[in-house]
Amino acid sequence: MQKEDQPILSAGIVIKKLRQARALTQKEVYQGIVSRSFYSRLEHGQYDVDATHLWQLLDRLSVGAAEFDYLRRNHQITSEDSLLNTISDLYAHHRFDELKQLYIAKRSSRLESDRLLASEIYTLVRAYGTNMFKMAVEPSLIAVEHLEDLSQWSLFELQLAGPAIWTVNSLKRKQALVERGEACYHFYAAMNGSYAANLREMLWLNYLQDLVTRPTYVKDAKFSDAKKAWQEIDALSDLSSDFNCRLERLTSHVIGALYFDDNQQDAINQAHQLLTTFRMLNEHQVSIQEEIITFQLKRAQEYHRYH
Repeated sequence: MQKEDQPILSAGIVIKKLRQARALTQKEVYQGIVSRSFYSRLEHGQYDVDATHLWQLLDRLSVGAAEFDYLRRNHQITSEDSLLNTISDLYAHHRFDELKQLYIAKRSSRLESDRLLASEIYTLVRAYGTNMFKMAVEPSLIAVEHLEDLSQWSLFELQLAGPAIWTVNSLKRKQALVERGEACYHFYAAMNGSYAANLREMLWLNYLQDLVTRPTYVKDAKFSDAKKAWQEIDALSDLSSDFNCRLERLTSHVIGALYFDDNQQDAINQAHQLLTTFRMLNEHQVSIQEEIITFQLKRAQEYHRYH
């Protein structure tokens, strides 16, 4: 428990500790947000920082408001905090082979916390790192139950919820995860806007993709559920000005349009424009987003043959 007379660390000192725990250079954190000289003084506790720039720096470090406040008050970055930061960073940069190695290292641990962490890592890898339908569901179930049991999510849980959507078969459980995700987003939005908004868009994108895929593996599943989700996404408010966030929303819109828009040619044209954008952003490799759009273009064509 924190003592009454323990001072709260300055924002800059905590940011420095977070940066060092993530093995980042100063430039990797401050570039495009504040100047080099300002950031250097900030890390030494000589300057304070306004709320807007603070949350931008924390976005860069993938740290939520609750975690940041905890670190300021407890004077340390725990090994668990550092590991969760590492997992988030590997996931964000699609370094799935390294995530797999972490999963292998933790899955047989005697510690329940390690086994939960292994399940969370497996859930992330299963959704994005390979063909999920070739990977068993069972190792992800611990992570899903953890999400459902928690009274309040951190941004790490919001990040995990998108991949977890693919693990549960019940539509009600999927919807419940999305509702929890929305509540989490609104809790963090004012403090950690763009990062929370990106995680929210990823959650909805996973939800929509799952629902347009679901009729192929769940008896009596309806495409009308996917259409409803698509309409809900288009009606979502509070869209961030962040470029990546808007790109995620556009991806969801285009996927839904490929299935449900009356003007199919326009939807196909939008999909190809989006593919061009992803190829420009990822010149040297095929991105996951590009694979998603290419896959959904083919599936939507099959859908229209029978509907």
